[in-house]
Amino acid sequence: MGLATARELAKAGQSVVVLEQFELGHVHGSSHGTSRIFRLSYADPAYVRMALAALPLWRELEDEAGETLLQTTGSLDVGGDLGEYSDSLAAHGVQTELLSGADLRARFPHLRLPDSEALFHAEGGFLFAERVREALARSAVRHGAEIRDATKVLGIDAGDHGVVLDTSTGRLEAAAAVVAAGAWAKELLGRLGIDLPVTVSRQTVMHFRLAAANGLPTVIDRGNPPSPEQEAYALPSPGIGLKAGVHRGGDETDPNLAGVPDQASVEAAATWVRERFELAQPEPVLVETCLYTTTDDESFVIESHGRVVVCSACSGHGFKFTPETGRRTAALALDVLAH
Repeated sequence: MGLATARELAKAGQSVVVLEQFELGHVHGSSHGTSRIFRLSYADPAYVRMALAALPLWRELEDEAGETLLQTTGSLDVGGDLGEYSDSLAAHGVQTELLSGADLRARFPHLRLPDSEALFHAEGGFLFAERVREALARSAVRHGAEIRDATKVLGIDAGDHGVVLDTSTGRLEAAAAVVAAGAWAKELLGRLGIDLPVTVSRQTVMHFRLAAANGLPTVIDRGNPPSPEQEAYALPSPGIGLKAGVHRGGDETDPNLAGVPDQASVEAAATWVRERFELAQPEPVLVETCLYTTTDDESFVIESHGRVVVCSACSGHGFKFTPETGRRTAALALDVLAH
């Protein structure tokens, strides 16, 4: 989100410095790994609009990068009230199909989904997460932004006319600051008296080998999760096969601690994969963790506090919106600068 915002601000002619406490490409936050789901399917129309707005921006970044960043596979929603999802999509002109159990078996014979309905939309797919991060960084620099990694922000002093940042490599003065610090944003903003209403949890993600190429869509299954407030998901894992996990399956954590996979989440996701994906090997070949920074209703936070603009709380489903989030955050920052 920070790189996307920096890119937009640099394109608008602003002098931009990006500060990253770790090295670019690190595995401590929420953006690393092989892939992330892209979908238009949301019950809330606001997210459908946001995903539709992000789609051409992804294609624009692809053209600039000269490589595929968003691979279309189609997307399946299973379980729960599919009607609210189909209605929300239809209201925005997105074509969908409601597939019966027989339809599912005929179209995706290697998927063992329940003998009930599933909602399919063709525009869904997955994003190559590492490629995206690299493309955003290259583009931001190409448009004039400077990236300083291994530079931790220790504090921000905000006044009426600008900000002073105390960093691990020295002080930096700026007209405004955008805080897109993910799991570290709450602590950093708290020193300014800004209460970011989020919790940080560590999620466990698994990757499975496949016996053969399967051509499967991404899947979100709300019909048989470990608990009612959770949902299982799967998408391609480039170079491995299948990536799967349980959304909201992790415990609250300190982002400064080393990530340790949650065994209960591993067992729950592995059981789900064995039940649903005929071609998947029974045991994961890679288990990793990532951080969720989540508001109570899983909404996002894009707001200004004087000369400080907050862009945080991806709430575990924000990656797909990255270029649109960057555009909105940059627009807010430009408004701050204009006043």
